[in-house]
This record gives sequence, structure tokens and C-alpha cells, in this order.
Amino acid sequence: MDNLTFFIQSFVALFVIIDAVGNVPLFVTLLERFGESDRKQIIRRAVSIALLTLLGVTLTGNWIFSLLSIKMYSFMIAGGILLMIISIEMLFGRKSMTETSEDIEERKHDLTVTPLAIPLLTGPGALTTGIVLFDAAQDTVKKLLLITSMVLAFLVSYWILSKSDRIFKALGKTGTKVIVRIMGLMLLSLAVQFIINGVSQAAIDLQFIK
Repeated sequence: MDNLTFFIQSFVALFVIIDAVGNVPLFVTLLERFGESDRKQIIRRAVSIALLTLLGVTLTGNWIFSLLSIKMYSFMIAGGILLMIISIEMLFGRKSMTETSEDIEERKHDLTVTPLAIPLLTGPGALTTGIVLFDAAQDTVKKLLLITSMVLAFLVSYWILSKSDRIFKALGKTGTKVIVRIMGLMLLSLAVQFIINGVSQAAIDLQFIK
């Protein structure tokens, strides 16, 4: 895979799983009691924390797997299944089971970290995607391109979320649902590819394929 294709694939995968557009209604609801300047500050901090968390886990994921003797293809298959569940929930408009279910009012002073940064922006799906893509980046250039795609995906997500009030009004509930469904379909395709790649690597490693 050439560098440009890898960069585009990484950006699209990360942008879809971050799902800024799908999170617009939720961000609007959670931040409606704050003023405009406070909302922008909270969103900026949430995006920064989410990005740093994803970068940290992505860069150390392989080391942790090595320490625990976990094969990457096992994680790819498990990650693909997880992404498939999330994508199906997006397609059918259900709230993801990977999201927090705790009462938001009890955390009104800590919204920035939970649930805005984690798990709404950087959740299990994003962590899975980052680690799998980092493993697929076989040279330094691709690794740098992956980090760049992460930063770019979060910058675009920040712009979308900072305009959340306007976007929600412009798209309306129907428009937002349509976009979320399209992103869910793209994510489902990516999940299937993760599983195929993982099964292929497992077959080679276990000598089913020579």
C-alpha cells in the first residue's frame, strides 16, 4: 500500500470512528446549559484529551501486547468484531453499549473528560483502530502519516463540534441520522476488513496457509 492510500485510509477510518457528526446532538444536549465561550473551551479540552489518549495507547499498544503475549491478529479479529457491533448500532440508530451509562448530572463538573473525551470521542473503537493501523504502518513514514491523520481527524472533528449548534440546526434530526447511517456502513466495511486481515494472518501464523 502506498503512503497516500495509507494516509487517506487512516484518516477516513479515524474520522468515522470518532464520529463527530453523530456526536453533535449529544454534545449540544450536554453543553446546552453553558455559555458559548464555555462550550468552546470544553470542546477544545475534550478534543485535546481524546487525541492525547489515542496517541498514547496507539504508540504503546504493541508493547503492551508483547508484554501480555497477545498476538496482533487476535486483537485485529476482536477489534473487528467490536467495530462491527458499533457500526451495526450506528446503522440502526441505537446508543452504543460502549458508551457510559452513568448519570450525566453526577458528572457535570467533569464532562470534559467523561463522557465527552472518553468514550464519546476516543472510545474502544478508536483505540482499536489506532493500534491496528499502527501495526499496519510498517515503516517510519507510514507511522508519521498515521499520527498526522490522527491530528487532522481530531482537528476536523473539533471544527465540526465547535459549530455543533449550527450544524444540528442545518441538518436537522433526519439529516444527522442519515449521515450517521452512512458512517456506520463505512465502519462496518472497515470492521469486516479487519476481521479478514486478522484471520489471514492467523492462518499464516498457525501454518494453515503456507
